[in-house]
Amino acid sequence: MEPMHCGKPRPRQVVVPLLRRDSIGASHHVLTFDCEQPLEAAPGQFAMVRGAQWGESPFLPRPMSILTAGRRPSILVKVVGEGTRRLASSEPGELFTVHAPLGVGWAPCPEDRVPVLVAGGVGVCPLVFLARGLTEQGRRAIALYGGRSAGDLPLDDELAEVTDLRIATEDGSLGQLGRVTVLLESAIEETKGRLKVYACGPRAMMARVVEMCRAADAPCEVSLETIMGCGYGVCLGCAVPKVGGGYLYACSEGPCVDGHAIAWES
Repeated sequence: MEPMHCGKPRPRQVVVPLLRRDSIGASHHVLTFDCEQPLEAAPGQFAMVRGAQWGESPFLPRPMSILTAGRRPSILVKVVGEGTRRLASSEPGELFTVHAPLGVGWAPCPEDRVPVLVAGGVGVCPLVFLARGLTEQGRRAIALYGGRSAGDLPLDDELAEVTDLRIATEDGSLGQLGRVTVLLESAIEETKGRLKVYACGPRAMMARVVEMCRAADAPCEVSLETIMGCGYGVCLGCAVPKVGGGYLYACSEGPCVDGHAIAWES
């Protein structure tokens, strides 16, 4: 078995066994892999993951945000289709083909800005990784986490350990009643607009977050969630329209990009 790369971070495709699968409710699972050498990855980067014994269906690997790096790298899975169902039903010892680290991660937060993380559902994954990195730098972010209900907030405990966490649910089952953007309104007022927002979640949520940041003259990065075939810019299946025309490719120019550069209305 070829180990993951241990020097300068660069993508490599390797075969690694699943160490464990931790279920969070019925729909969310954290998969942790066992690597002979550490996976070096930056917060916001992703991996293309596929079961080594899946056969022809599903044929393509699945793009998954990296939750943790090192010798025990992990990903967060939500069951939404055949590929994620097979990931979520995997057992320790099962072999996976993993191509990582891929893409562009989060940019640093300026010292004069308060880092504010806005997560929707499983969009929390790359933001937990970012929050842990900020903590290691001696900075504690404000985290705003939203979902339809309390059951749609996996990793809320992990996020609470490394951020000032505020929660909103649309049914009021946990935290403030409403969408996560209600919390962002308060954060903008609290920081007097001196914030930098990092967002990941449903497209409509991120579009609204960018709109609010534009009104507050605040920088905003988003992590794009798109369909990908290859993960490194060959298939061109992850094109996202840009402001002013043209496209960027989420796998090679992202997934973490300037939210103000995206033509959300398209």
